Amino acid sequence: MTPRSVALITRPGIQRHGSGLVTYDVGADHIGAAIEPFIFVSLYDMTGPTFPPHPHAGFSVATYILPESPIGFINQDSLGNRNRIAPGALHVTVAGSGVIHEEQPEKPGAAARGFQIWIDHRATDREIVPHALHVRNDAMPSVRDAGMTGRVVLGEVLGNTAPVAAPTPVHIVDVELEAGGELRLPLPGGENIFLFLHRGSVMEADQSLAAPAVIVLADDGDTITATAGPDGARLTLFAGAPLGEARVQQGPFVGSDYGQLARFFGNYQGGVFGALPPIAAQPDWTPNDGQVIP
Repeated sequence: MTPRSVALITRPGIQRHGSGLVTYDVGADHIGAAIEPFIFVSLYDMTGPTFPPHPHAGFSVATYILPESPIGFINQDSLGNRNRIAPGALHVTVAGSGVIHEEQPEKPGAAARGFQIWIDHRATDREIVPHALHVRNDAMPSVRDAGMTGRVVLGEVLGNTAPVAAPTPVHIVDVELEAGGELRLPLPGGENIFLFLHRGSVMEADQSLAAPAVIVLADDGDTITATAGPDGARLTLFAGAPLGEARVQQGPFVGSDYGQLARFFGNYQGGVFGALPPIAAQPDWTPNDGQVIP
């Protein structure tokens, strides 16, 4: 096995969205084409409702609540899905031809901590039928080694396969390393891979890196390695083969060309995406707690 070398080390961009949301963002502005097939990855701390119901089309939106998060999210969409996304759970909104959704912390007074991940679609999948995928915390497979615990959020690692798959194949592995623990995972060549270090520190390229940091790996090996510092580390691995296709974006819509974007806007304004009253306007709103959507 040949470890991949480090191609780039950088920091996520930090943004504040009102009083209720802080995000640590990684996109093409930070790591260039290495972001593909993701569009962007955002680690967030959200303490209250920030975004009203809003549309998406042309890609998939994945929400992963870190297992150590004090609280989870509640989620609804114009397809009729209502879910609690508990700490350690994953919810994927496959927007496809268009959907409206809303997510917010399940209760005030604490921060929900997790990732929102935009995953690009191939041109042939941009307008697939929208649907949702949900994985409970207790259904997510894990991998363990000396000093390392990993959760397979999406994709397959060491024979452990996530219960659901996004339209675009990706690997997302959430890792906790004990002090001095080593991450060593085999992944195939031809994929972009970056590590999002969000707590603690690791040794990479003969230097100590403290969170928050983003480590982009070169495509020159078949194994991902990292060693935790004296306080351990929390990091999440993102990997996938670049699509290499044309992509244009305007706000919440992603298309293969501007004509497709215009169609998404027209369909949304024309009510094709359906309707979604805000959670706050539904006093009897209750989630289907723990629902698993095939």
